[in-house]
Amino acid sequence: MNIDPAEQPCVLHANPAIGERGDLHLYLPESPRPAPFVLGIHGGGWSRGDQSAYTFLWPKLRPLGIGLVLASYRLAPEHPFPAAYDDLLFTLRWLSEHGAEHQLDTGRCALFGGSAGGHLTMLLASRASAENQPRPTLRGIAQYCGIMDTAAQWAWDGECNSQMTRQFLTDSPEEAPERHRAASPLHHLHTGMPPVWMAHGSADPTVPFQPSLQVADRLRALGHDIIFHEARGLGHTLCDTAPDGKNLEPIEILFERDLLRFFHRTLKCEEMASR
Repeated sequence: MNIDPAEQPCVLHANPAIGERGDLHLYLPESPRPAPFVLGIHGGGWSRGDQSAYTFLWPKLRPLGIGLVLASYRLAPEHPFPAAYDDLLFTLRWLSEHGAEHQLDTGRCALFGGSAGGHLTMLLASRASAENQPRPTLRGIAQYCGIMDTAAQWAWDGECNSQMTRQFLTDSPEEAPERHRAASPLHHLHTGMPPVWMAHGSADPTVPFQPSLQVADRLRALGHDIIFHEARGLGHTLCDTAPDGKNLEPIEILFERDLLRFFHRTLKCEEMASR
């Protein structure tokens, strides 16, 4: 989807030490200011993608009065784990310290990602919050087909002849069990996490569906009222597709209405109630 030139993002050089990968692309609604916002983290198997991946979110969030910040991170295999996670921790810290200067409400942030981005958003929402890392106040997390257990993904990659997880983590779960545990959201779930919205295609050939079910079950056991959508029969996608398998234009997100309702409820309802 092309963005109107009048709606091009403001580029914030948040982490110049890693070059353009440390830039943030900021979109702000006309009101309110400061604006609650979604931080979007792209996928791409941890080895590709950039801040342009989720520009299609902006026309959907803008009418809700919700801002959008798009982030990136250093890529594997040149920069294996924990580089991507560390870069995003830096982003969260920078937003908590400087977001208000750019008309963002650092008390109302949600995370969004798909695939490797879904993995990183969930890892931030679980591990980073458990470790009390500096960050904006996370009100919710929404992710599609994220990698929830890197050991399960490693085994899946082996069956699919994929090098994705090897490039990201270098060593197998047997060779580096603590690294895989540190990288797996499944092992960091806790009661203090923000509300979670998840979706996953049951026929996903790239990321196994079962670990997402495990995460959903564990979160419910911890007392979370998680929203989990099974995209029955669909593969590795966060977008609805036409009969020929191509993305619809303009892009429609799977379960879009419910996703936007989730963002509105977690980011805007408190504001509406205070009026």
